[in-house]
Amino acid sequence: MNKGFIFLVLSFLQLASAQIKIEGKIENMNKIGLSYSSVSVLNSDIVVLTNEKGLFMIEIPESNNSTTITVEMNGYEKKIVSIDELIKNPIVTLNEKPIQLNEIVVKNTQMKEKIIGQKKRPMLTFSKMFDENVHTIEQGSVFEIFPQTTTNSYSFYIIPSSKFEEITLKVNIYSVKNNQPDESLLNENIIYKTTTTAWQKIDLKPYKLRFKNHDKIAITLQLVAHKKLDDNNFVFGISAKKTTSNKMLFRYHNQGNWESSSGVFISNLSVSYVKGAKKIDKEVVEEIDDKTKELIAYYKYKEEARKSNFGKNKKGKYMGIGDAKIYYEEYGEGEPLIFLHGNNGSIEDFYQQIPFFAKQYHVIAIDTRGQGRSTDLTNTPYTYETFANDLYQVIQKLNLKKVNLVGWSDGGNTALIFNYQHPELINKLVVIGAVLNPFGVQDKLIDDFKNQIDNPSQSTNERLIRLMLNHPAINYYNLQKISNPVLIIAGEKDVVKKEHTEEIQKSIPKSDLQIIPNASHYVPFEYPKVLNETILKFLEK
Repeated sequence: MNKGFIFLVLSFLQLASAQIKIEGKIENMNKIGLSYSSVSVLNSDIVVLTNEKGLFMIEIPESNNSTTITVEMNGYEKKIVSIDELIKNPIVTLNEKPIQLNEIVVKNTQMKEKIIGQKKRPMLTFSKMFDENVHTIEQGSVFEIFPQTTTNSYSFYIIPSSKFEEITLKVNIYSVKNNQPDESLLNENIIYKTTTTAWQKIDLKPYKLRFKNHDKIAITLQLVAHKKLDDNNFVFGISAKKTTSNKMLFRYHNQGNWESSSGVFISNLSVSYVKGAKKIDKEVVEEIDDKTKELIAYYKYKEEARKSNFGKNKKGKYMGIGDAKIYYEEYGEGEPLIFLHGNNGSIEDFYQQIPFFAKQYHVIAIDTRGQGRSTDLTNTPYTYETFANDLYQVIQKLNLKKVNLVGWSDGGNTALIFNYQHPELINKLVVIGAVLNPFGVQDKLIDDFKNQIDNPSQSTNERLIRLMLNHPAINYYNLQKISNPVLIIAGEKDVVKKEHTEEIQKSIPKSDLQIIPNASHYVPFEYPKVLNETILKFLEK
């Protein structure tokens, strides 16, 4: 064969296989990586998903005709950038969509419950297997629902012959057009992890998914991450049964066409719906109340917090203090600045504060005993005095002479007690949404706490609930002993009564009061920029 011909063939193959490799990150306005968002080359089969930290790597053939990249994520506005732009700056920031709270008739109506779909797994089944190397594949089914429906849970069956240590699934929910998935109905990602096979049940209640005037919705699953067993084999499939109709939906990526095949997946949807409800043309609905809106926002922020590295940093440490082990993380250099979280919280709740203050302070974030990663060997009732003593031991063992202290909610209660018990150790104090006694919060919240004690669920931590019902008991005399500068912060719509917050400020000689407009009790979540700058200004004063 002619050597020149061989050279031309090799050159052609090299040219045809030349790739543009881009490694980058998809993040939100707070620089938090957006896990499992989609990065795709427009009008092509080239699609990748980001990992848990929002990082991605995409390879694009130089012969590709498209010059446009599309970035998509549930709850965020789609962004289109050119390949050249992405090469120059591979970090893409997405803006949140305004949350569209689904409305539903709730006044003077009774909700009925129903399970839609396959309730049992028959003897004869088959499976459409997932490809471990293609995380953009989706498969699922269409469910007929009622005009006013709330989803409670989604269940499906993993074939028993599956082999994996752990799998991570992304649940997608779409409107239906021409009996195929159309537009996403989610404002945030629903991520589910499991280490087991057979029946799986995903709790959808935290996402407050309410659908009005949809007679059908489509639910699909994506395998977005997995851990193999030691033998390095991986098998994963969802059980299905044969039918004459084409009810199994499948597509390779978010730009691909939906395909359907005969059969139906062994899955079902648990819903609540308004009995006798019919489709309505006019708005005869009741707005979701402020408490429900606040709860939806809370779950959203908690999900973002969980995705951050805070509270689970590999450099985090444990400190033994006798009957407990206190977990803490350190960031930055400078004056010590300690963060104390609220009831049933953890270090991760300060995911929007830690990186900001670590630029000029030695930030020390602590998990309170029995919460986050901290352990508690006792079974006695919690008190804020106990938490304050834990803090004292941590400061002593870290050889800190004087610290600045930021406490949110329960952390604020602890911080106040610590301040008047150990004034020599405090430089400046910031408390957010703190109380002097249980009656400092709205009466309805106290009723909610009592109801949780009387009707506990599996997730109820009775010791933490009783802590808020019975403590603290801080008197004004002790507050008057605090001589260092103190900043008292609360939200305009805080569950802590405004007059109670004002009394705290009036009782501390060198204190300032800052009410954050439109904020609830979750100021660090809702208005991080305002809060951070307010605290920084106070600390630098």
